[in-house]
Amino acid sequence: MKYRLIVLSDVHYDIDRVRSIMPIINSSDYLVFCGDGLNGLLSIRGEITVPTVCVRGNNDWNTVVDDVATFTVGDTRALVTHGHRQDVRRGISGLIELATLNNCKLVFFGHTHSPYDAVNNGIHIINPGAVCNGTYALVTGDGQTFASKLCFV
Repeated sequence: MKYRLIVLSDVHYDIDRVRSIMPIINSSDYLVFCGDGLNGLLSIRGEITVPTVCVRGNNDWNTVVDDVATFTVGDTRALVTHGHRQDVRRGISGLIELATLNNCKLVFFGHTHSPYDAVNNGIHIINPGAVCNGTYALVTGDGQTFASKLCFV
């Protein structure tokens, strides 16, 4: 089976950009949101028709949504976090440690507003950049291996 995920982060207050890609979001298998702009995303949740995995970021004050979430895509366990608690501005070692602790081979994060796509220690780590800066990621895969494409909105 082929999987298609739309990965967003750092929407902040730019919910109109999210709305502009709603057809792409709703034609995917999952929406993954890596935090910062959670209230805006929740305000349009009725427009989103696909399963959504989201976490809160350092600018989100929603206490119902966690800082870290895990889910399974095919045969792969995935982790979602904003990244501020793992100090991603200094590097990805905290993400690798958290992924290893949670037995995850796919990691999505945000916070830096900079796109990132690399495999490290067998863990595929993806940052879609920031919606407020006009970027998101389209991630496709067969449930075991995944490829990420940076997209612009």
